[in-house]
Amino acid sequence: MSRENAVCLASRVLAILFTVFTLMELSHLPDYVQSFVHYADYEIRPSTDIQYLQYWRQHTLIGLGFLVARIIGLALVSRWFFKGGPEVGELLLPPVVEPSVER
Repeated sequence: MSRENAVCLASRVLAILFTVFTLMELSHLPDYVQSFVHYADYEIRPSTDIQYLQYWRQHTLIGLGFLVARIIGLALVSRWFFKGGPEVGELLLPPVVEPSVER
């Protein structure tokens, strides 16, 4: 197997793996959105603890933001590995550099 074929095979396998990770993270999106909407639409009454409600609103918003960032990041990495190229080749199988002998 040539170096180019090995790099192509490895990059495609990694692209599939990152695509699966992206789909796994995407499956959590409805839960985060539902949780955020629940606290965002929560009715404020005199008996409501405002600090508690604000904490959970911010908590769910931060979690949702990081989830979206992970989904985008994993999708971009997956696309980068699938397209391949010299950068991916150097990352996966760097060229062998023989040490030079100086006297």
